[in-house]
Amino acid sequence: MTTSEFEANARIVSGDPKWSLEDDVFQSFPPVSDTIVWIKEVDWADVRQRCRGGLNNCGIVIAVIGEKMHELGTWLAQV
Repeated sequence: MTTSEFEANARIVSGDPKWSLEDDVFQSFPPVSDTIVWIKEVDWADVRQRCRGGLNNCGIVIAVIGEKMHELGTWLAQV
């Protein structure tokens, strides 16, 4: 069976006179396509830089809290 014969039979069976094997016809479900395009368009260097900045901020907060806890402990030891 040739490709054109298969397409003709598929048009008859599906009832769709426009049925074709062309790549443009078989597109993915739109939300999936949109998600894939969105992921490909992400600037991963910017994401990496923002994550490093956020992690740095968390480290600073933890260090400050640790320092304040130490100061509180030394103050309680002297009281």
